[in-house]
Amino acid sequence: MRAELLVLRKWPLAWGLLLVTPAYLLLFDYLAELISYLVLTPAEYASYGNPGEAFASLTPSQFNIIAVNQFDLSGGTVPLIVLGAILAGDDWGRGTITTAMLQRSGRVRTFAGQALALVAAVTASVLASFAVAAAASVVIGKAEARPLTPYLAAMQPNLVLAKSAGAALLVALTYAMLGLFLGTACRSGAGAMAVALLWTVIIENNLWDLALQFPHGMLRTISDLTPAAAANTVTGLFGDPGGGATSQNYLTVSTPAAVVTLLAYLTAALILAMVIVRRRDAVAGPSRRLRLRRKTAVRSSAGSRSASQQEPRVAAAGVLASLRAELLIMARRPAVWALVLVIPADMLINSYFSSYVLYATANTGVMMGASQPLVLATMMPSQYLTAALNGAFGLGSAVYGAAVFMLLGALVGGSDWGSNTIRTALLQRPGRLRTCAGQALAVTIAVAASIALTFIAAAAASAAVALHQTGSLAPAGSQFPAFGHLAEALAAAFMLGLAYTAVGLTFGAWLRSATAATGAVLLWAVIIQPSIEYFAVQLHGVILQLYDILPDAATNTVINLDGNPSLALYGSNFAAAHVTPMLAFLTLGLYAAAFLAIPALITRRRDIT
Repeated sequence: MRAELLVLRKWPLAWGLLLVTPAYLLLFDYLAELISYLVLTPAEYASYGNPGEAFASLTPSQFNIIAVNQFDLSGGTVPLIVLGAILAGDDWGRGTITTAMLQRSGRVRTFAGQALALVAAVTASVLASFAVAAAASVVIGKAEARPLTPYLAAMQPNLVLAKSAGAALLVALTYAMLGLFLGTACRSGAGAMAVALLWTVIIENNLWDLALQFPHGMLRTISDLTPAAAANTVTGLFGDPGGGATSQNYLTVSTPAAVVTLLAYLTAALILAMVIVRRRDAVAGPSRRLRLRRKTAVRSSAGSRSASQQEPRVAAAGVLASLRAELLIMARRPAVWALVLVIPADMLINSYFSSYVLYATANTGVMMGASQPLVLATMMPSQYLTAALNGAFGLGSAVYGAAVFMLLGALVGGSDWGSNTIRTALLQRPGRLRTCAGQALAVTIAVAASIALTFIAAAAASAAVALHQTGSLAPAGSQFPAFGHLAEALAAAFMLGLAYTAVGLTFGAWLRSATAATGAVLLWAVIIQPSIEYFAVQLHGVILQLYDILPDAATNTVINLDGNPSLALYGSNFAAAHVTPMLAFLTLGLYAAAFLAIPALITRRRDIT
């Protein structure tokens, strides 16, 4: 346990993942809400409540509710399951688990020490979240000019605080141990992280949303058995910020059942991971040795094939050989396939499947009052370009496409450096720059494939909806957009994907590790990017001009080239900061070119020994 705690203490990624939830809580639940409270105008009272209602959630009486709500489906559990996955998976991926298991302590005790270290780290993160919330609420209460009522100024009783902290800790430990199991089972930090993100961000979120529309049936039963439904129940017992009670529609299981479910997942994850550690051969098995030999052979063949060419054709042959090698490696990595396919899959679920369920249950489900004609219009062929763009890169999607493409670049760019296979590649004939060019072309092809699949899936789904609802593609709204609009939307999506992938590729090469680059991407996606998006609409002058050259403003522009169906559907009046389309495309093009060149420059000048 002491050894694992030392590893965690000296590991920047672990600090980043553990501090994500406290930092997010402070930034958005207190600082951002305080700014909104201070600038609230009487015209906005109807939409956002009066200042007294807005201020109530910032007082000491509500801090435990703010803290415990970080661990429901809002995303506070994602960094913890990722930490557990990387902690266990990297040991197996690097082979350092062999060193640990050959020591005196034994396998079970070694695993128990790792699990206890993770428990200590997660507990510290949960307690830090409550401490930050308590401190922020006290400071705001003291700084506010008007006096607080005794109820708002007083904290909840100690028993309530203990229960809320215990509920948050139970949820956090369950997801952390699930991550520990995934890392042990997958033998890879990157692979386990991909599975963890797929489960928490895609499967659980969408399953829970869909199950809300069906109070009874198999879908609801399956959803109620997931840790997400149990987490929503135990964290929702204390009410909503501002003093309101959590709607019973969202507490889908009873409290005893939720506690038992979480304990069952936690216990099963620990037992299964321990069994794997106890019985698995710690030395690389035949399949892994075969993969390593194939990877080395592919790199070596890239050099031998290019060396056999005539001198005028060496450059092109070297780039193509490197491209073929990278594509072969990427095709054999499940994590790469997951990142390429997750955007079209999420787009189909959110833009079509969920919308169709909402359309079919508009008068009976939880989201009662939704306009069926408006919902249907968003799924018709005339809107499929909008659905594809917003489904891939819109902030309202469960998966934010920009972060996915950054993760793809980070995985490809950092894996070779982290496993030292970069030496094999760079010691071959093609040369460093041509090797980097092949890698850049490979990720470009992966981006193009993901974007093409997204648009093809959107077109097919919209045609299926139109045929099912109207019987033909003739009525208004069932016509596909013109080819010019399609080309424009494809170019916009591809430019976005390539720019963000290039940024991830730079992170991977710069940090020499896919894991560290992944942590940097998650930090950006969870903390930095939402902060920029939130404060952008309040910027002016020179600061606004600086914001305009960031990729965030360009992203908001290009994904809304053909409109945003969610604005009309849900009546939102939020106006995201944006720039002109020409400046947006120019900005994204410059980002793509610059961040594709930086890894080549790093690789060309860095000592690989």
